[in-house]
Formats: sequence, C-alpha cells, structure tokens
Amino acid sequence: MNNPQDETLDQLVNVIKPIPEAPVLSIEKPILINGELDNSNISKLQDYERNLVKLDRLFISRGLRFVLIIPILVIILYGLAETFTGSEPDWWVNHVLPFLPFPMTIEVGFYYIAFFFIIADLGLLGLLLMLLSLTRKIFGIQSQELTTTGLTFKSAHGYAEMKETIEGSFRQVIASTFLMFLSGVFLIFSLIFSDLVSGNSVLLSFSTGFLLSGHGVYMVSNRSRFNTCETWGMLESFSPPIHPALLKRPFSDVISAHVDPLLSVRISEYLRSIQHSVKEGNNISDLQEKLLHLLHLRRAGYLDDDDFRPEYLQDWLPEHIIDELFRHPELGEETWDRLIVRAKDKCASFFRLHDRLRMKLDTGINQDIWFDVDMENLVVGQANLFAYVLNYGDEPIDLILKIQTPDFRPSGCTYKLRVDSCKDVLNDNENLSSVQKLPLVMKSTKIIWQSLLPEETGEATVTVRLEDENGNLISGRVLTVQNRSDLFTRLRISIGAIFLVGAGIAILSPILPFFASLIGL
Repeated sequence: MNNPQDETLDQLVNVIKPIPEAPVLSIEKPILINGELDNSNISKLQDYERNLVKLDRLFISRGLRFVLIIPILVIILYGLAETFTGSEPDWWVNHVLPFLPFPMTIEVGFYYIAFFFIIADLGLLGLLLMLLSLTRKIFGIQSQELTTTGLTFKSAHGYAEMKETIEGSFRQVIASTFLMFLSGVFLIFSLIFSDLVSGNSVLLSFSTGFLLSGHGVYMVSNRSRFNTCETWGMLESFSPPIHPALLKRPFSDVISAHVDPLLSVRISEYLRSIQHSVKEGNNISDLQEKLLHLLHLRRAGYLDDDDFRPEYLQDWLPEHIIDELFRHPELGEETWDRLIVRAKDKCASFFRLHDRLRMKLDTGINQDIWFDVDMENLVVGQANLFAYVLNYGDEPIDLILKIQTPDFRPSGCTYKLRVDSCKDVLNDNENLSSVQKLPLVMKSTKIIWQSLLPEETGEATVTVRLEDENGNLISGRVLTVQNRSDLFTRLRISIGAIFLVGAGIAILSPILPFFASLIGL
C-alpha cells in the first residue's frame, strides 16, 4: 500500500517544471578594446572631439589661456574709453582716423575693439561648449552600449558622480557664454542706438556687469578638462566614492580606486583576454599588482628601462605577450603611466610611505614592529591617511590601530590587525637588492587607507596609536595639517568673487538712482 504523502510528493514533482538555467553573459569579444562600438558615428565623433581637444589645450585650458586674458583686456578697453571721453588725441586724429572706413571718436573706437574681443571670447567659449557637448554625447553612447551588453555600468560606483561632473561643467560653460553674450548685446546696442559722446551709462553699465559676472562665474567654477578620445581622458571627471580600508594588493587597490568606470571596463576586459597566457602558478590579479609596482619603481628611477621587462616579468608572461602589453594602442605603457601619475597626485602619502619602506630595507630593520603614518600636509577636500605596519618579529602578532581626531569625520576609527612575520622572507632573500625585496615585503605589510573629511578650515591634528591586544602603546604619531585650499585655488576664487561683486555694483549703479527718485530720495 502506497503512502499518501509519497503520492502527494510525486504529484508535486510532476507538476513543478524544471527551473530554467540563468542566462550566460558572453564576454568572448572585448567590449571596448579597439574603441569600436556598434554606433557607426562614434569614431567620427571622437575625431571631431580630438581636434577640439587640441584647440582647447592650445587656446583655452592650457597654452595661451585666452579665455582668462580676453575679459581683462575688455575691461581695460572700457576703462580707456571712459578716460578719453570728450577728448581726441593727436595720434588718433593724425595716424589712426585716416585709415578707418568711417569717422569715429576714440571712445567709440575703443568700444568697437572691446566688442571684437568679446566676439573672440564667445568663439572660444563656443568651442569649449562644442567640446563638452561632444564628450557628453559620446559618453552617453558608450554608457548605453555597455548597458545593452549586459554590464551594470550605470550602477557602478562613481558613475552618477562622474555624469554630474560632466553635466556641471556643461552648465558652467553655458552660464559663462550666456552672460558674455549679454555683455556683447548691450555693448552693440550702445554703439548703434546711443550717443556715446554724452554716453549711455545704463547700457554700458549692464554690458560691464554681465562681462564681469560671466568671467567671475568661469573663474569661480572652473573645472578640470576631460574627453573620451583619449584612453585616460575621463580620469579628471572621476573621484572615488569608495575604496578598500585594508589593502591586500596595495598598488592595484590604490590605483584602481582612481580609475573611472569606463576605463575600468576596458582594463578588465583586456586583462581577461590575456588571462590564458599567464604562466601556471600565477594569476591575473597578482600580475596586475606586479606590473603596477614595477612601473612605479621604474618611474622613480629604481629600475633600468632595458632590464625591468624581461628580468621581472618573464616568469609571468611569454615575451610576445609582454610586448603586446606595453605596445597596446589604447592600454599600453602610456596608459599605465597615466594611472600611476594620477594615483600619486591623489594619494601621495601612500607612495611616500613606500619610499620610506624601501630606505628602511636599505639600512636594515632593527625593530620588531616597523610602523609609519603619512597624510597630506595641506588638505583640500578629502584627506587620505595611510599607515604601514611591518612585523619583523619571530611570530605573527595581533595589533590594534586607532585613529582619533576632533577636526575630521569620522572622529575615531579602530582596526584590528593580524600581522604576519616577514623575517623569513627577508632572510631567505638576503642577497636581493632592496628594490627586489620590496614586492615580497609589501605582501607581508598591513596597509591601512582611511579617508577623513575636514570639519572646518584651519589647523587640524590627527592622532594615530598602535597598541597590542592589552591596550599597551607600541608606537604612535601625531599629525598636524592645514585644512584649506592651495594658493592658486584661493587666488582664483578670490579674483572670481571680486569680479562677481564688481558685476553687482556695475548692474545696480544705474538702477539704484532711478528707484531712489521713485521713492523721493
């Protein structure tokens, strides 16, 4: 006789359909390795963008920096026009006026020259606006393409902030362009419809005010430049929202934290494509850490250009793959160097500690626990504190690292560390140079990366304590830093604020007497 429960179970098995397998995401083809997307216009757009980037670097963001100079020249011309109001110097009458197509006063001449300068400034701002518009468009296409391939690109850390940076830069340039356009409009109206001998104070005041406000907005909200036509071009638009606190692969963790999501996808796909070429016993993550460490050592002058590739990488990859790795058109040696330079700019304290560790290996470690801390002396926005803990004792040790500060957030952090001994590693490789020992010692070193947000400007202190499990102090550091912008940033913002205040005065100066007369003052 069958059991009723067994019959019920058999019926349920027959009713329930097999669960379908999850779809497999195909990654056989690299997504962005060759810079090709399904959109047929992407390469053409990037060619246009590349030309605009060259012009931007020549005339706007670098080089001649006409966008900063031209408004100041216009203000000087406005001042000269007011100075020569009602007077006609001999040099103007005898040497300039005969060559002009129609007669005009020197005052009008200066205003016409100022108007042409405003047109030139508008042209440069228009060029910058075209560049940002192209960058926005290409970035949107690339983001959509990655999303349609199955990658959660738009959900990646930093994507939202990155997109907002692009949009913010676009809005800033639009605002500056619009204000400069209004300045030119009011100036040309004053030239066409006003008797400039007696002067039209209202139109000229509005023109001056919008000129000052447009330049002030540009200077106060001046943002970094970025593009999509270069592999590393979007790095300046990205800031890491999160990062690991305890570094397992230090160079990979620090450098990859500052890589924008778009470039991160390219690097991941490329490394995945050469993963099969990594020699047995190694993996692609360790290869990446090794490569970045070696590139930093070479940039610092500790490794010779001719020797570091074959000597240090031949145990990881075949020679032809090494050549391909460094000669890749997009992800070659220059891209890796750019990533290291950016990481050194944002986290200089990590690299300073690394160099001090190298010097310690040169002189010899004469203590059981080597402990060192570093962070920026001048904090602009987020501060990055790094701590190195190296155990040269005979046995692993449990330690507690405490970070305390009243001037930053968070005000207190505690890390429990299990630090393995590196004594055997150093003894077994005693004949190696300090540069050769560094990658081995870094694996045994506990590295803490703590971000700190300043509460207020001025002088601030950070206390770092290294204790054993019983709370006994092993070592400690007290760091004193300054929470303020650098000199150039303060100067730029101050000048921009002066321009904005001057703009307000210039616009209100002809309006206030009118309102005062209305109320009988």
